[in-house]
Amino acid sequence: MKKAILIFFSAAALLFTLWYMHFGSLTENSGALSKTGLNHPVYFSVWGILTFFGIYTNLLYAYKIFLKNFKIQYFFCFLSVIGMLFTLICDFDYAKETEYLLHCCGSLTFSVSTGCCVFLLFLMNYAKNKKFALFTYIIGGILITDFILLLIFKENALIETGPVIFALILLPVLNFTDLFKEKEYAAR
Repeated sequence: MKKAILIFFSAAALLFTLWYMHFGSLTENSGALSKTGLNHPVYFSVWGILTFFGIYTNLLYAYKIFLKNFKIQYFFCFLSVIGMLFTLICDFDYAKETEYLLHCCGSLTFSVSTGCCVFLLFLMNYAKNKKFALFTYIIGGILITDFILLLIFKENALIETGPVIFALILLPVLNFTDLFKEKEYAAR
C-alpha cells in the first residue's frame, strides 16, 4: 500500500507538472511557473502541493531505507514546507513588493532545501556502489547547471522544472527497483 501511495504522489506530480507547463512558454521568463500561477492560482497551488508531496514522501522513505540513523532530512523537509507555503500563499506580483519578495524567498528556500536533501542522500551513499556514486555526480551537475542557467536566463518553466522532474522520476526508481541495491552473490 505504501509503495502505491508513494508512486501515486510522484506520478501525479510529474503528470500535473507536465500539464501545468503548457499554460506558459517553456523558455521565456513569462512562462515561469510562478508567473503562470498569477493567471491560474488554483492550478499553481495544486502543482505546489503535489510536487512537495511527490518529492518528500519518496525522499523521506529513501532516507528510511538507505540512511536509517540520519535525521537531517527532517530539517530540510521543515524548511521546504515553510518555503512552499510562502511560495503558494504569496503572489509573484511585482506590484505587491513584500509578497513578491516572500514568494521568491519561499521558492528559493524550497528549491535549495530539496536539492540539498536529495544530493545529501546520494552523497552519503556514495561508497555503497558505483550507481550511487554516478548519480551523486549527476545530481550535483544538474543542480549546478540549473543554478547557472537561472543566473543567465532567469526563471522559466524549463529551467525550473528540470530538477523537479528528475527527482520525481529518480526517487521512486531508487525506492522501488533493484537499480541501486547492492547485488548479493552466492558463495561458491
